[in-house]
Amino acid sequence: MKKFIVVLIVVCTSLSHAQDSLTVTDGFRSNPEMTGRKIAATSAIGGLLALSLYWSYDSWWRHATPQFHFKTENWLNGSARGIDKVGHFYTSYFYFHLFRNIMLWGEYESSTADWWALGGATFFAVAVELGDGFTPQYGFDYQDLTFNLSGIAYGFLQTRIPFLKNFNFKWSYVPSDGYRFPIRLVEHYDDHTYWLTCDINNLLPSSIEPYWPDFLQIAVGMGVDDRWTKREFVIGFDLNLESLFRTVNEDLLLLEKTVNKFHIPAPAIKFTERKEPRYYLFHKY
Repeated sequence: MKKFIVVLIVVCTSLSHAQDSLTVTDGFRSNPEMTGRKIAATSAIGGLLALSLYWSYDSWWRHATPQFHFKTENWLNGSARGIDKVGHFYTSYFYFHLFRNIMLWGEYESSTADWWALGGATFFAVAVELGDGFTPQYGFDYQDLTFNLSGIAYGFLQTRIPFLKNFNFKWSYVPSDGYRFPIRLVEHYDDHTYWLTCDINNLLPSSIEPYWPDFLQIAVGMGVDDRWTKREFVIGFDLNLESLFRTVNEDLLLLEKTVNKFHIPAPAIKFTERKEPRYYLFHKY
């Protein structure tokens, strides 16, 4: 199974002939003047950071103590079989792109959006890990912070290396006992799947590219099962919403780019340790 995934990634990487399609802009326009959009975008990011920190407090830090302590697991072999570390990577990656897209929607220059998104996502990642350091249950884990910063770094590199835009991370989450508010994500690790998607259409040679739909992607997912005791790997399809629904409306484009960081249910095959493969017409989690 692992060999298959490695081969798949190598094949996707090697098919790098269709470079023209990688020069597509983000679709937002910039404006050097201070506008209402810029004020709204800046306020939105500040509000999201405040709301995220409050949610972290309510979920994890409410019973914090003055004693700062450390807690470290064995990277991807901890109690959650590594899904928590992948979650840290994805969350920071998502925050970087969310902040960046909001800044672009607010008519900021792309370079300004890049650096402010980098700073905002890093601030949140560091604040969360420091907050965990004061909680008896968690503690400061430098490995969690490493995955946080890695997710931000990959998102930032995508703004500098166009080829990396062909490989994106997504998330699917459907709690088996239904959605509740506030959401307690760590209670449902076995309902998470984190995906690496490959934009096949962009990577195919020009002679073959017309035969592969530009909205259809290949995705490799990771999850856990049976209360986090078994790892799962999923291979399936993914939909690129930005190719499926093209729009010049910047409000819709912001919504589309945000939703596109989540995996839409699609056909897939799931491989779980010590279990038979399972086939899904619409894989949800």
